[in-house]
Amino acid sequence: MVKAWMPGAERLDGGATRTPPGAGAPRAVWTVTGSDPGSWSAQEEARRLVGEGRATHLVWNPLTGGTVQSLAATRRCRLELGSTDLYGQHLDHGHEGRVCLVVSVVAFRETPFTDGPMHGLEPLLAWLESWGVRRAWPAGPPGADNPKPEEAARAWARGGHFGHDQVPGSSAKGPGRLDTAYLLSAAAGPARTGGGAEPVLLPSPRTDPDHNPVPRCEHER
Repeated sequence: MVKAWMPGAERLDGGATRTPPGAGAPRAVWTVTGSDPGSWSAQEEARRLVGEGRATHLVWNPLTGGTVQSLAATRRCRLELGSTDLYGQHLDHGHEGRVCLVVSVVAFRETPFTDGPMHGLEPLLAWLESWGVRRAWPAGPPGADNPKPEEAARAWARGGHFGHDQVPGSSAKGPGRLDTAYLLSAAAGPARTGGGAEPVLLPSPRTDPDHNPVPRCEHER
């Protein structure tokens, strides 16, 4: 039996109304918070997104493994997953398919989180998979040029995992250049160092000369 709430995840009420099950393949959409996982917890970022009216289903800190769920799987994400068609009509892709589950990762787009530790990933992927989200990335790795509309629509129809920038018609910048094969293999733990590469060092908490935290993203400046 599928569970609307991910086992083991902390819960935070994100509001939003229930979404009737739709037709089509289940999907998961990945985005990032634009904040430092060494400075900001999943709980802090989940509260911020809820307060801004942009709650997502899950907020995950890959450095600590902390996971917070703000919306049940049966509720629509409040983050913008829309586009505008040729006739100027707004399309909301967040209610398409049996489910469309959105994961916000505490990370920067410029520093792909798949380059570092991904603690707590396997339970997260298992919960998504329990809702029928297959471990495949049909649109290819995110972070490249946005696909043509017809290509994006074909990939979206197949279901699976997508970057925020790969939602049809999306103008979002997405989660960055992720190693999607590594992500979906659930190879959690220390950062990869194979092939003689140096270990990936996570940034330390940023402070100003008075030891006050530096804002995590542009909207806080």
